[in-house]
Amino acid sequence: MTNKPVFLIKTELEQKIGFREITAYCDRHLSQAVDPSASNTPWTVKAAFDPRNKDRNRYSNVLPWDRTRVRLPCLKGGSDYINASFVQLDDRKYIAAQGPLRNTIHHFWSMCFSQAEETGSLAVFIAMVTPLIEQNREKCSQYWPTKHQGTWDMSEALRAECLALHGLTVTWLSEEFSDEFVLTTLRLESGGISKKVYHYYYLDWRDTLTPKSVVPLLLLSRKIQEAKQIDPRLIPVVHCSAGVGRTGTFIAIDHFLHLDFDVTSDTDLVFETVKTLRDHRMMMVQTSQQYAFLYQVAKDIYHNRTRS
Repeated sequence: MTNKPVFLIKTELEQKIGFREITAYCDRHLSQAVDPSASNTPWTVKAAFDPRNKDRNRYSNVLPWDRTRVRLPCLKGGSDYINASFVQLDDRKYIAAQGPLRNTIHHFWSMCFSQAEETGSLAVFIAMVTPLIEQNREKCSQYWPTKHQGTWDMSEALRAECLALHGLTVTWLSEEFSDEFVLTTLRLESGGISKKVYHYYYLDWRDTLTPKSVVPLLLLSRKIQEAKQIDPRLIPVVHCSAGVGRTGTFIAIDHFLHLDFDVTSDTDLVFETVKTLRDHRMMMVQTSQQYAFLYQVAKDIYHNRTRS
């Protein structure tokens, strides 16, 4: 036992060893997922491998576990698949998703509306932590309308794929710019029921790397908390490009900010958090740099609290 959290005293070498252990842990899951003889494994990805769903995945190697995947409302003959996963850390729940492709924009909005309806939430909160284009490569499609486009009607696309929501529209309402991110407010509507959408777009974070500053992410976490205080049933949707590296890192930071650090515990908070994230979605916190960054953020949060 120690009188300080274990993550405070982990050396850089110990952090690297821990990340290698987590990587090996996830690799074992993947081995079971593709092993036809592993019939009782909880790590199947059968829905992602379904030929109907192949073009719904941005990357062929980043797939949701069947047991935690989000399901779209669909009719007979339709596919309920979207590359998104439920993530649970203690009492905080999230949806971690890949950045929509051009052919999955209507899937993404269908997911947002149906999940808000299922939980009884009046709003949708989206944290987008990737630029649309990076190094001349699309990381995420522009999946929300601009002021000049006004309203997108996705009814025909949903009907063509036997998805249950009809008359689904998304409408631009307003846009605000700050030094940290762009907030676009939208209205998502189906069947006479509307949800207000708060879309926070933070684009200054390069793929596989760590952000230049943690401050925008702390502010984004604060915005989530403010939204949840008004609407406790709200489940934030977090996405980057693949929905694992930057997405997992931000979710871990949000978790740390609302956690009571147990100084009597001999477990490593960062290690256990990332391991739990990997249980809900493969490859969460994708790189060793992102993993090391979480140690620094956790230390800063802890020291800020103990100084106050």
